[in-house]
Amino acid sequence: MSDDNAFSRLEALLKDHEERIRSLEKRFVEAPPPPEEKPAPPAPKGPSVRQFMIDKSPTDDVQRALVIGYYLEKHAEFKSFNAKDIEKGFVDAREKVPGNVADKILKNVWKGHMMQVKDDKDSLKAYVLTNAGTKFVESGIK
Repeated sequence: MSDDNAFSRLEALLKDHEERIRSLEKRFVEAPPPPEEKPAPPAPKGPSVRQFMIDKSPTDDVQRALVIGYYLEKHAEFKSFNAKDIEKGFVDAREKVPGNVADKILKNVWKGHMMQVKDDKDSLKAYVLTNAGTKFVESGIK
């Protein structure tokens, strides 16, 4: 009888395992699929420097340099900019690059629209817009 007893216990164990497997299968089959992770929508993109230049309609290279400086601070989030940044802004805006970009920056400094900051940027003098320069651009170059 001990063989019959062992066989009975084995059958009971097998039946228990089958019930557990069915229970697990049922959970997985009936469970809703996990929610799909959708990528976050892209952040709204501001205007390109070219479009910004068209919108502001500066009349000369000094004003164009100022508008580019404004764009770099407000839309590209530069803490400061240098002559190379302004030069690249002219290129990105598809405007003719003036012969001496540093001169256009200096003229904005004289007008009170830009000012030099203490720390250089990439070993070049760095600048920011003044409040007057910011207001000048925001007022539509008037």
